[in-house]
Amino acid sequence: MIRSLRIRDGPRFLAAAHAGLYLDERAVRVDRFHPIEAATLSLFFPDLAPVRTLSDPSGSYFLQLNYRRRGEEGRLLFMAPAPATLDLESTVEWEFLLQAIVEWAAAHGIRRLVAEVALDELRPALLQRLGFERTRRYAVWAGPARVVERAFQALAGCESPFHASSWALYRGAKGAWVEEIRSTSEDPLPGLAQTLADLGIRWRHPVYVQVRQETPELTGVLRMLGFHPAFTLWRMVRWIAVPLRLPSAKEQETMASASLAFYFLHHMARSPIQERAVGSG
Repeated sequence: MIRSLRIRDGPRFLAAAHAGLYLDERAVRVDRFHPIEAATLSLFFPDLAPVRTLSDPSGSYFLQLNYRRRGEEGRLLFMAPAPATLDLESTVEWEFLLQAIVEWAAAHGIRRLVAEVALDELRPALLQRLGFERTRRYAVWAGPARVVERAFQALAGCESPFHASSWALYRGAKGAWVEEIRSTSEDPLPGLAQTLADLGIRWRHPVYVQVRQETPELTGVLRMLGFHPAFTLWRMVRWIAVPLRLPSAKEQETMASASLAFYFLHHMARSPIQERAVGSG
């Protein structure tokens, strides 16, 4: 059984959060994400905060995910407490809990649980133990605030791109995250520089660029703008089979009646010429 966070879970959640584990690199590095603030905000203003905090019946284990109604993806943000090691004794409770969370997600129409974490000793291995697959690896480049100023300088000698940008921009309180949403064989400088310029000349926070595929042209542009390779990002996915609802007896009776009616209408609509053509064939 999985339930949502309750007010009386506050002390346990505070204690568990100190030994927690972040499961979304972008949320940690760019957004103003703090598990306690997110849980409190979503508890009192659920329509404004898409973060859901789920717990086991005892209120000892917590998992936070970004989940919007009618969405098919739950993006994992935080889990607490984190297992100290990856042995069976430390992870057995989380393995049992994840199965219950999968059942909860299936009941809410979620088809996949996603975590995006930097490559380290614990998180990718832990997620794999909990049934997640490594579906894609990205290179992430990082740069200081002055990369935006260099983007403005680069645009001075380039024509502004009129086609749709192949980059997506996410602004946060602590930085900006630029994601390459599709690879392009064209010069990557105009599109990337224009995306960075959208941050404004007064931008004063770190900038991260998530790259789908490193090419000599792209890495050259990133270095020219002042970026350097920072870390490898893994997209981890736990696929969920959403159960199909079986039709009720009344619905089955209605479908059978509709099929029978269609059969008679189809045969009544056939002309005598069609009947003779079928018979002669």
